[in-house]
Amino acid sequence: MKLNVLAVAVVTAFAMGSANAALPDSWTVGGALGWAHMYDHKFPKSMTEDNVDVAMDWGRNGYGIKLFGEYNFTDWFGLGLGYNYIGGQDGYLKGTVAGESFKEGSKMHFNIAELYGKFGYTFDDNGSDVFFKAGPTYNWGSWAGEKSHKVGGVVGVGVTYAFTRNLAIRAGYDYFFRVAKVDFSDVNGYDDERMDEGLLYLGFQYTFGGPAAPAPVQKVKATQTHTLDAGVLFPFDSAKLSSEGQSAVANVVQSANSMENPEFEVYGYTDRIGSDAYNLKLSDKRADAVSAELQNNGITPKVSDGKGKANPVTGNKCDGVKGRKALIDCLAPDRRVEIVVTGETTQAK
Repeated sequence: MKLNVLAVAVVTAFAMGSANAALPDSWTVGGALGWAHMYDHKFPKSMTEDNVDVAMDWGRNGYGIKLFGEYNFTDWFGLGLGYNYIGGQDGYLKGTVAGESFKEGSKMHFNIAELYGKFGYTFDDNGSDVFFKAGPTYNWGSWAGEKSHKVGGVVGVGVTYAFTRNLAIRAGYDYFFRVAKVDFSDVNGYDDERMDEGLLYLGFQYTFGGPAAPAPVQKVKATQTHTLDAGVLFPFDSAKLSSEGQSAVANVVQSANSMENPEFEVYGYTDRIGSDAYNLKLSDKRADAVSAELQNNGITPKVSDGKGKANPVTGNKCDGVKGRKALIDCLAPDRRVEIVVTGETTQAK
């Protein structure tokens, strides 16, 4: 593990691009337990001189307890304070001096206070993320009656999986630099030698504050009915679509973009002037002309049908109108093509 693993993880995290942390403007508190391992940089393994034969025996593995609190300023950066207790490790000198056996040493205990910046990349709306952290530490501890107080540093990587916007599980690895220095000045070629600690941990965290959760949405059926004036779409008594008619159809297609999975139905209508057979044929042609223009816009209608003079919108309004031209003008609203669009829209519950 150690630094080579950290280096790979850090490079991977930053290669992911834009960073995000947990929920912005929120607080996080948590705790964890884990496995600790002590790393030395130049500890002597033995000492052999006149009448002295001593071996160094280090119990490098132990346990760690972690407590932390964090504030997420934005959706990509937060600051944290943490406390770590490392125990269960020991160090002993064993051997003979002037022919007599001895063993000297004790358990080791270290406390690590950390201040760190936390950078992450989220992968869901609850704040689950992968993260990198770095910052200074203040370390104090004891071994064999000696006390140590040192300023050091921490780098770490981890992953958080949020069950909800409040409760999450966190796993990570922290590497603590310069946790202590051990005095080996009595051994030739050695001085105060540096000790680091690694902590692999698993724990839980609780997040509060932050923006409100987005309201759940549901899909609802919606219908749009577009009534297009045949006087705009076609010349009188014709089924040839005009340029104005093409623009009108394009506008209908654009207005339906707000729907999901839209379906189009096209119905043509005429006025009551002329025979039923002629009007039905003309309304069919007009519906087909509009359907063809929809296809030019990438839409295949589900229905294309002519209704003739059925369903007049003028009712009996024009019954008393005299003269053909006046009647044609009065019945203009009946000459139309209706495009019915049915689809789904979303709305907050």
